[in-house]
Amino acid sequence: MKTKIARVALAATMALLGLMIPAVLTTSAASAAPTGGGAYTCTGGNIAPGTYKSIIVTGICYMPAGTIVVRHNVTVAPGALLDAFTPGDPHAHPVVPATVLIGGNVFVGKNGVLVLSCSPNGACSNPPGITFDRVGGNITALDAQAVVIQSAIIGGSVTVLGGGGGAAGGANSGGCFNTAKYPIPAPWSKDAALANPKTGSPQYTDAEDSVIGGNLTVADQQTCWMGSLRNQVRGSVTFTNNTTSDPDGMEILNNLIGGNMTCLNNDPAVQFGDGAAAPNLIAGSASGECAFTALKPNPAPSPGPPPVAAGPLEHISVSLGSLVAYSGTHTATFVASLPAVTTESGYTITAVLNDFTLTGTGLTGSGTVNLKLLPAPSGDAVLSTVYPNGSKSFIAYDTCKCMFGGQSGTVLLRFYGKKSANGFTHGIFLVTSGGAANGHLATLAGWGTFSSAGEPAGTWRLVEYLRIT
Repeated sequence: MKTKIARVALAATMALLGLMIPAVLTTSAASAAPTGGGAYTCTGGNIAPGTYKSIIVTGICYMPAGTIVVRHNVTVAPGALLDAFTPGDPHAHPVVPATVLIGGNVFVGKNGVLVLSCSPNGACSNPPGITFDRVGGNITALDAQAVVIQSAIIGGSVTVLGGGGGAAGGANSGGCFNTAKYPIPAPWSKDAALANPKTGSPQYTDAEDSVIGGNLTVADQQTCWMGSLRNQVRGSVTFTNNTTSDPDGMEILNNLIGGNMTCLNNDPAVQFGDGAAAPNLIAGSASGECAFTALKPNPAPSPGPPPVAAGPLEHISVSLGSLVAYSGTHTATFVASLPAVTTESGYTITAVLNDFTLTGTGLTGSGTVNLKLLPAPSGDAVLSTVYPNGSKSFIAYDTCKCMFGGQSGTVLLRFYGKKSANGFTHGIFLVTSGGAANGHLATLAGWGTFSSAGEPAGTWRLVEYLRIT
């Protein structure tokens, strides 16, 4: 019965948030884009802001600024690369790339690269920004070199089969980082930002902080590093027969999954690595390396440098049905803000720092902003994209000195939300912390919903699903 309740609660919450968005081109973000435009083939260089019927990428192409609307499909041809990840907007002080809104499907061919959307976990970190790209249909990659998706909303499924560009030096060798011996392969190497020796990396496949309306499947890839972190997946998740050169690869963690999860024959096996992440939360069944019985040290031990000692054993996955429901409130008090930035689309990117308190029957505690620690997180840091009609999409990063179940420790929370033009705020949050640095709450797992309905300004009502595993 618990599992059934958890499935219903998760499905209802995703529906409430509009996470399945087939009509992505009717959103407020799209309304600012120009109209008209036909099919377009990019053989290299920048794709200009505007509206297109479809786009085929045959060279090394970028989406650096403005809003790019594609009514139907985007195709990345074999050996081509589409970079909608590297900041170029505004031109003088780039914070984000273009906001990309695709009504149909995205296909990536053999040895192609797709890098879509951007967040502070990637190139949009200094100063911080998020683009919240959207795809109405599926993303499908067959023998592609790399697929990277951050803070995007995908209406259908994400499927990555084969390819990867190779696990240089072999599984767990770390050889891909020895670029003198194993040069980064093209087309990834042709993108100066992605392959930059100081800020870039060898090729990898990753999905983070994204909403996927269907399934997420990655199979038979050989690459440098692979991850799936903090995604909200309405369907099932499958990672099978993948290999990474990086011993710290295969970080498939902290995902909120409405279906089942299967992880088989990956080398290395799915692990916590050094990310200090929380477990996967799964409504259905879990098998293989991601089974509910699978325990791994968090963080994983590493010889360094610097060396990392093995952390406490923690479950890779936790059943949603095993979590217990609590109620509470989140109250934020303004402390400071970073200068707002206006993009070519007319969107405003804001970063606000708040102190906060948590009260109720579940998590209790507080977070205080420490400006001396910037850019390291403290308190409640809210990063928003504000659209011309006054609505916004945002992610809030909270660092809490918390109590739960008689235990104390540090808890990191990440809130994924929307605020309507009339001020109604709602969304989903995840417990994102795990491992040795978090005191007696090192193995806390959980998620929940938040809403401003019926609450005073600055306060959210929380429904929390939590357990110390």
